[in-house]
Amino acid sequence: MKEKLTIKFENESFKGWRDESVAIVKIKSNAFYSLIDIETSRQLLNWFDLVSEQEDVNVILFVNEKGCLGNTAYEVFVTEQTGKELKKDSAQLLSENDLLQVRSKEINVLNSLLRTIVNYRKLVISGLHGTVVTPFIGVSLASNLRIASEDLVLSFAHVKYGIHASGALPFFLPKYIGTGKASKYIFEGGEILAHEAVQLGLVNKILPSENFVEDCINESKRLSSMGGTYIRWTKHLLLRDREELINYLHEEEKFVDQYKEFTV
Repeated sequence: MKEKLTIKFENESFKGWRDESVAIVKIKSNAFYSLIDIETSRQLLNWFDLVSEQEDVNVILFVNEKGCLGNTAYEVFVTEQTGKELKKDSAQLLSENDLLQVRSKEINVLNSLLRTIVNYRKLVISGLHGTVVTPFIGVSLASNLRIASEDLVLSFAHVKYGIHASGALPFFLPKYIGTGKASKYIFEGGEILAHEAVQLGLVNKILPSENFVEDCINESKRLSSMGGTYIRWTKHLLLRDREELINYLHEEEKFVDQYKEFTV
């Protein structure tokens, strides 16, 4: 018999709890497994549903332990999915068959998470700690606000493997920094550090790395005090391109079928 899901829970991948009007979920392990695994991601989405029933919770805060969203985590995931030993310091383009192994899970599960975040009635905040690679840069841009540690690095690592940018990054990034700058990072890769991310509007606030999670929670409590009705109405008015995003995700999901055609 499965253990009943509660707001306060902990497993190898996540830790969830509540602090006053803020519900927090911390990513504890390699996010390419904890979020892309179908069963584990389903548990997270069910947790979202559970929190939505709590009328006195106004904010969901995502935070991560260092390394969970970074380059090494990405490399480990790609290596295991393709069975190839990848070189750390040089590009290594993947074959169409390799791309199918990596993308089939990643696109479907991440897109489900993106739909949940943009349709969610409560405020969703991403607390980004350390290095964050391509898919999760896009997912963080789906949240309403982003808080970064002072050592944040946004790493557009997909270019190294010849993988198209997922996590709806090609949808969100041009809306923040314009098509020209977005195209540079999406096609050529590169990194954006914390203070530049603030200047570009990709991050709303920087906090010290020390006590980062606690400070994120306190900042979320401050924002939560605006009240549930204010948050719901403001979110609804801000996200006028929801249908455009849904259509984008449908187009991206067609890529999986195209990869399959290449491998037949």
